[in-house]
Amino acid sequence: MLRFKPEVRIAHFNARLATMLETASIWSEINGVDVQVNSINDPAPNRVATSLHPFDLAIDIEPIGNIRSDRQALAEYFRRVLDPQYDVVYETSHVHVEWDAHRGPLREVTG
Repeated sequence: MLRFKPEVRIAHFNARLATMLETASIWSEINGVDVQVNSINDPAPNRVATSLHPFDLAIDIEPIGNIRSDRQALAEYFRRVLDPQYDVVYETSHVHVEWDAHRGPLREVTG
């Protein structure tokens, strides 16, 4: 089952976000462990400028109880089943998942 912290916000629900949440829900069902979404598009004081959270393209999530082995298993499941354009970071307190096409910077072509 998916749970959401009260401060979690979604400004634009999109297919990539749906894929991340569906994947977490499937892992939860398979393993019998509820998961909690800690952050999507909500303010966080220590967020890096390149974060995709403000675009609803990233989630922070953890298994309820935040047991290390469950957190690692969740991260490994995301890595195994999601398209390679999704980055998965196994952090000390949660799993961070984001959709990132690894595009270069915007270039202007003239002439």
